[in-house]
Amino acid sequence: MLLSSPWCTGGHPVRQLRTSIYCSADASQLSARIKGDMKTALKARDIARLEAIRFLNAAIKQREIELREKGQQVSDTDVLGVIQKLAKQRTDSIEQYKAGGRDDLVNKEQQELHVLQSYLPAQLSREELTKIVQEVVAETGANSVKQMGQVMKALMAKTVGQADNKMVSDLVKAALQQ
Repeated sequence: MLLSSPWCTGGHPVRQLRTSIYCSADASQLSARIKGDMKTALKARDIARLEAIRFLNAAIKQREIELREKGQQVSDTDVLGVIQKLAKQRTDSIEQYKAGGRDDLVNKEQQELHVLQSYLPAQLSREELTKIVQEVVAETGANSVKQMGQVMKALMAKTVGQADNKMVSDLVKAALQQ
């Protein structure tokens, strides 16, 4: 475990600053799982999976830097947001490569998308999502499209990583227009 490392037990202030990322008790569980999977892929010499995980790890580190500037630490919610963003990029790239007839790149992007999706929670079905949307609309008391922001904020808190934001937005719009 990282907290038992001799580097985490004080010493030089600069060293403490450098190692605080690795020794933090608040470190993201999902981030730790990703790092473990990277080691496994390295040992198994699974190049495609390793490249996808390295790219994901780089994006997470970028998010950590952004949050560190604000005085915050990365959480599982932040990591899920990064994974969702990268998965969306892969989906868009797959569509573009299919339109361009680049099957080799389509296969590569699909492999990376598969790796990213393994870290996302199970996606809600349209029916489950519709039920949650109706509950949130009732809770917030929203009755017009002008109040869509309130509904979306409450809904995003309930469905973190479990639904496509575009589908959520479309369902909220439909529910508020009735």
